Amino acid sequence: MKVCQIMAGDEEGGLENHVVELSNGLVDHVDEVVVIAHEKYRERFRPEVRFLALDLSGGRRNPWLLMRLAMLIRREAPDIVHAQANKAVDMLGRIRAFVPGYRIGTLHNRKKSLGMYSRMQTVIGVSQGVSEGLVHPDICLVYNGIPPYKGTRYSRAGLAAEFQFDPAWPIAIAVARLVPAKGFQELIRAWPADKGQLLIVGDGPEREPLAALIADLDLEQKVVLSGYRPDARGLMTGADLLLVSSRREGFNYTVAEALSCGLPVLSTRVPVAQEILPESYLVPVDNPQALNEALSRVLGNVETALIDQQSLFDWARSTFTIDHMAAQTASIYQERYQQVGQ
Repeated sequence: MKVCQIMAGDEEGGLENHVVELSNGLVDHVDEVVVIAHEKYRERFRPEVRFLALDLSGGRRNPWLLMRLAMLIRREAPDIVHAQANKAVDMLGRIRAFVPGYRIGTLHNRKKSLGMYSRMQTVIGVSQGVSEGLVHPDICLVYNGIPPYKGTRYSRAGLAAEFQFDPAWPIAIAVARLVPAKGFQELIRAWPADKGQLLIVGDGPEREPLAALIADLDLEQKVVLSGYRPDARGLMTGADLLLVSSRREGFNYTVAEALSCGLPVLSTRVPVAQEILPESYLVPVDNPQALNEALSRVLGNVETALIDQQSLFDWARSTFTIDHMAAQTASIYQERYQQVGQ
């Protein structure tokens, strides 16, 4: 079976990492993998992946780009054409009458307009929540995988020393870009200073307003903004709890990373978290009082959180892997390809 992956962007983030990791993983599950993407990503793929450079970062209705994309797909004649995210799905849908292959699109984030997915024969959602509201006859779920962490791991004492925390108090960690959608303003306002300490890892346009809010609330000894840290997963190993305060998500990598390293999670009701966490570790979005109450309860007894989520740790270690993601995706390819051939 020959599979062609299409990625239309030229940015750096979860989508791009996903396409690279999935394509590299698929090499072990299908006969041939072809990737059509921007030249900048070429060196990230395994030698077994055949990379075809095409800059699709322009307009999705650009007839020249659509023609070039159609020509590449026609030349390759794949059995499966897999478009990643809305723009690539839209472009594949526009040329569907001119190209061969069974069409699959992966939905990575919840959007208001998802009409382009009606032109795909199968849709893969990276979480159950991300597919809510999408009307389509064939929707599958494949959670994203995460690569093994090979960096520095922190002990609890080491984490406390690194950020001048009191090692006698619980340490919670939140990891995300500092943007409004991540809900950090609400998290800081809801923080129970008498229950624990909070490390916020990440950078972004909200850093200065968040720092000002921490100062206004006199939380400098309890809440620390670390900025971007390449060893964020290592920092998790020294914490007592991961916090997710997001208003919306597609697939939250930090939940997968935390559970895989044995760190309990308290989260707002966003995709992935709301699908797998115990009910008592979920709070409504934009509800500071509920968040404060949940924080006070969980931080007051972090040992209970470890017990309550123990079964999730082993499940996460086997589910949130690149090989599991690739194997599930390849199984969908095979099933749909066989159905069409019958």
